[in-house]
Amino acid sequence: MSTSSSMPPDVPPAVPAELRLRLRELRRRYGRRAVVTPRDRLTTAVSRRRYQLLEVRKQITELEQRARVIESELEGFGKGMAALVIDEIADYERDFPEAWSPSPVLGYRAWTIEENEVVGARFVWKTPAFEATCEGNPVSDEVPHTDERCGRLGCGVYATKQLDDLLGVHVQESTRNYLAGLVALGGKVVEHEHGYRAARAEVVSAALIGLNREVFSSDPEVLAGIFADPGGVLSSDSSSAIAKPLLSRITDHLTNRKEQPWI
Repeated sequence: MSTSSSMPPDVPPAVPAELRLRLRELRRRYGRRAVVTPRDRLTTAVSRRRYQLLEVRKQITELEQRARVIESELEGFGKGMAALVIDEIADYERDFPEAWSPSPVLGYRAWTIEENEVVGARFVWKTPAFEATCEGNPVSDEVPHTDERCGRLGCGVYATKQLDDLLGVHVQESTRNYLAGLVALGGKVVEHEHGYRAARAEVVSAALIGLNREVFSSDPEVLAGIFADPGGVLSSDSSSAIAKPLLSRITDHLTNRKEQPWI
């Protein structure tokens, strides 16, 4: 006979076997005591707790089943939410001319050469790559802004769509000491009627025009040298002068570069 079948049914199983056997022997010999002992009260409490434990475990099982149902519903909601977000993004992109461009948007820029530095409209460019910031909202990561918080002239790196909007308007045949370049715009790019504003730009081809010499290049090392030391690049270049008008040569150089395949 097993130990569990020989012990009194109201004795908790945690009681050692020898104590259970001794209690059974005394009960058989003298009968049950008429008074309620502390052990009787504890036994009753144990029985109640066992019942409560069974009920809690039953509730846990039911809750786990309910949780699985809710998880399945949430998964369906997530798919529906993703579809709604895609639709909302499409609405924004349709109504506002801006986008995050995974491939470069090409445009044209010009800089002046002042004290052997390449100077843009607001900042000195030390390298061919430039990351835009917003002077009015320096901690913002949504450059360039489109909500007019920057005023009439919004933040971002500016570039024209057409080279003719740059040459002949901002520079003339006789203009010297400037840099004209083809830039690859990336990140958030805002399109305007005649140009773009972008989060970042990188010069991929340039024409450096000094007082008596010009340098045309698409070589990354030469471009880096132009922004680091434009005077040094001009003095070290040994290319011979060409009779063709300067602005036409700039146009040929930059537009030919723009027609190259981009990946």
